[in-house]
Amino acid sequence: MPKCLKCGAELPVNEEGMAPVLCDRCAGRASSRARRRLSFGPMLQFPATSLLIGINTAVFLGMILGSGEIMGFSPETTFRWGGNVGAFTLSGEYWRLVTASFVHANFIHFAMNMWCLWSLGQLAERLFGSSVTLAIYVLTGVGGAMLSIGLHPLRSEVGASAAVFGIAGAILSGIKFGNVPLASIHKRQIFSSLIFFVIFNLSFGMLPGIDNMAHLGGLVSGFLFGVPLATAATSGKKAMEWGTIVLATLVLAGIGSRVVQAYGHASKLRVGVIEIQDHNYSRAIPVLQNAAASEPGDAVAHYLLGIAYQQAGEHDKANLEFDRTQQLNPDRANVEDKIEALFRP
Repeated sequence: MPKCLKCGAELPVNEEGMAPVLCDRCAGRASSRARRRLSFGPMLQFPATSLLIGINTAVFLGMILGSGEIMGFSPETTFRWGGNVGAFTLSGEYWRLVTASFVHANFIHFAMNMWCLWSLGQLAERLFGSSVTLAIYVLTGVGGAMLSIGLHPLRSEVGASAAVFGIAGAILSGIKFGNVPLASIHKRQIFSSLIFFVIFNLSFGMLPGIDNMAHLGGLVSGFLFGVPLATAATSGKKAMEWGTIVLATLVLAGIGSRVVQAYGHASKLRVGVIEIQDHNYSRAIPVLQNAAASEPGDAVAHYLLGIAYQQAGEHDKANLEFDRTQQLNPDRANVEDKIEALFRP
């Protein structure tokens, strides 16, 4: 008597003496698994893109549920969920450079970015692989965020578009200069389509309210990283892939440190003023303490720290800071003018 190849159960024999290889129960399970694989085929085939869209979607739904805002999110909500707010990022909250790529301002912003990410992410995974695609998204998102606040330290930036431009830039340089396994005709088709995508979206990005500097930063960083990442991915050597990713991370860290050196102190003072205005003295004091310690000759830092201490009820410490301010700059009006200048674009 023939038996099921899976579970060993006896199988019925038909009139021709033929029997199936699986019993009805095992055949049903196999069919069910096949249907599931068919249904989730694209998601399983492109795990990095699916993961990125899943994270973005989870954050977007969390923002709706947490705020009750449906048509669009307030600046307070995007900030709370990790938006890249120049003053806070440059004053030490560097993680915002990463989280900003998963935060969106409204549904249209979210939907357009996810549509582009789904298309370009699949192509990137075919060319570079899943792990490299994830790295490109994160690294170029950081690159776009840094250029945005590096040129405009008071700017707020959110959205996956910088990372999407980064993926486009990596694909462009990868197929043009890298070693990717594509026929010449396919390379030309992809290259021309992406050039149109970049030109159209950068032109559209010139409209008010769109952060084109983040787009440009993502595009340029993706273009620069694309060649070594493409070469590493097609070489089949994982060590080369990770070495390239680590090198790209170090390059971004080096550029970021220069941006922080240029704007970090002023950003700490801006954050201190914001927290004082919001009556968050417990948050204002450590930021201003750091600012005063890093620039002990800055009268503005000591004056703001004195105000924070005073409002927090620590009058002895406040008086010490006011005395220090008087020693450094006897002209109080001049100090207040400098504080006001911190908020000029």
